[in-house]
Amino acid sequence: MERILEFVNFIRIQCTGPMKTLEKHITLNLREANVNIRPAKTNGLWCHILIPVTLTLYCCFDNVSTLYKITTCISIGLLFHSILFILFLSTSSLFLKETVYSGCVASGFVSAMLMYVLLQRDLWFSLTVSIMSMWLYTKLLRVFLVKLDKTFTVGEAMVTAQTVVLFFIMSVIKFFFEMKTDDKELEFIGVIVYTILSTVGLIVTALYFLSDSHRTLDTLVYILVAAVIYAVNVLYYTLGAKGFIQIFSYVLLERDRYRLLMFWLVLVSLAVCALLVRTRLAVKASTVTRKTFHVLASMVFLSGIIYDVHLMNLAAGIGLGVIVLVEALRKSGIQPISEALESVFMVYSDEKDIGVLAMTPLYLYVGLAFPLLVVPARAGNEPELLSGVLAIGVGDTAASWFGSRFGFNKWQDSNRTMEGTTFNILSQIGTVYALQLFELLNSENALTRTIFAATVSGLVEAWTDQVDNLLLPLVTMIAFQFTWIVL
Repeated sequence: MERILEFVNFIRIQCTGPMKTLEKHITLNLREANVNIRPAKTNGLWCHILIPVTLTLYCCFDNVSTLYKITTCISIGLLFHSILFILFLSTSSLFLKETVYSGCVASGFVSAMLMYVLLQRDLWFSLTVSIMSMWLYTKLLRVFLVKLDKTFTVGEAMVTAQTVVLFFIMSVIKFFFEMKTDDKELEFIGVIVYTILSTVGLIVTALYFLSDSHRTLDTLVYILVAAVIYAVNVLYYTLGAKGFIQIFSYVLLERDRYRLLMFWLVLVSLAVCALLVRTRLAVKASTVTRKTFHVLASMVFLSGIIYDVHLMNLAAGIGLGVIVLVEALRKSGIQPISEALESVFMVYSDEKDIGVLAMTPLYLYVGLAFPLLVVPARAGNEPELLSGVLAIGVGDTAASWFGSRFGFNKWQDSNRTMEGTTFNILSQIGTVYALQLFELLNSENALTRTIFAATVSGLVEAWTDQVDNLLLPLVTMIAFQFTWIVL
C-alpha cells in the first residue's frame, strides 16, 4: 500500500510541478493589480479544460445535434482563449485592464473555422457567433475576477464564465435560428425552462439597476407582476392558447408524475424546516450538517433521473431559476427579505463563501443538474447522468462524514484524509451496486465503469482546493467517457 501511495504522489508531483512557476507569476500579478480572488493554495488553472473536453468527447463518440456541435466548437475556442488568458496574465498585471485583446479575436477565428469547415455553417454566422462568444467571455472573466472580490479563483471564474457563455449562446442560436430537435418533449420542456430563466434574468437585471430609494417591497411587487405578465405572454406566444393546459397535464396527469412530485415536495419541506430551525437557533452549521442538503438534493435528482428524466429536466431548469432569484433577492437590499435571507446564509455559509456572491449552493445545484444538459440522450447513459449525484451527493458527502470521524492519515499537502477518500470511492460503487441490485439501473458495465470514475473523482476531491461542487461532476463525466473507449 505504501508503494502505491508513493507512486501516486510521484505522479502528482510530476504533473503539477511545471505549473508551480506559472501559478507563482499569476499570483504576483493578481496582487499587483489589486485583484482579490477566493483564498486558495492554487489558482486552479487546470479547470478551464473540463467543459471543452467533456463536450468534445461526447461530440466525437455520440450522435449529437447540430446545436450541440456548434456549442462544442465554441467551447474549443473558449479553451484557446483561456490558455492565452493564462499566458498573458502570467506576464503582466496590466493585461487585466485591457478591454479587448488580440487573443480574443484569434480564439474567435478558431471556433469560426471549426464551424465553417467541419459543420459547413455559413461563414458570417460562424464569425458572428464566435466573436460574440469570445467577447462575452472576456467581459465575464474580468467582472468575475475584478468586480466580485474573493468569489472565484481563476479556474473557477473560467469554468463559470464558460458555462454562462455557452448556455447563453446556445439559447440565442436555438430561438433565433430555429434549430429544433426531433424530440418534441424536450422542445416543450425547453420552451418552459428558457421562459423561466429569461424571466428570472429580467428580474435580476431590474433589481441590479434599482436606485436605493426604490429598493422597497412595493417596487419588488411591481417587478414581479411585470415578470409574470412577460412569462405568460411568452408561453402563450410559443405554446398557443392551450399551452397552460398542456403544462398542467404534463406535470400532474401524465405517467403518475404526481407521486414523484409529492416525494420531491417532502424532501424540499424537510430542507426548508431544517433551514428555519437552524436559523432560529442561530447556531453555525458544521460541514457535516451542510452535507445534509447534499443528500436531500441528491435524492431529488437520483429519483428524477431513474424514474422520469424528462420531468427532472423541467424541474432542474425551474429550480435553477429559483436559486438565482433567491440570491438576487439576498443581495437586493430590499427589507425585510434581504435581511431574512442573509441570516440564513450566515448560518449555513462555509469557509469558501467569503466573496460577494454565495456560490456554493449554486455550484451544488449546477453540479447535480449539469449532466442533464450535457449528456446526450442514448441507452446506457444513466451512470453519466448520475455523475453529479455520485460525485458530490454521495462521494463527497461520504468522504466528509467518514473522514471527520475516522480519518487520521492525511494526503500530502491536503487536509483530506485517505480514509475519507477510500469511503468516497466505496460509497459511489456501493450506490451503483444497490441500484443494479434493485433493478433500477440496467446500464451495461455500469459497476466496472463506476469503479474507474469513482476512483478518479475521489482522488481529485482529495487533492484539489477548488470548489468540489463545481468540478467533480465534470471530472466524473470525463472519467465515464474514457471507460466507453476502453470497454
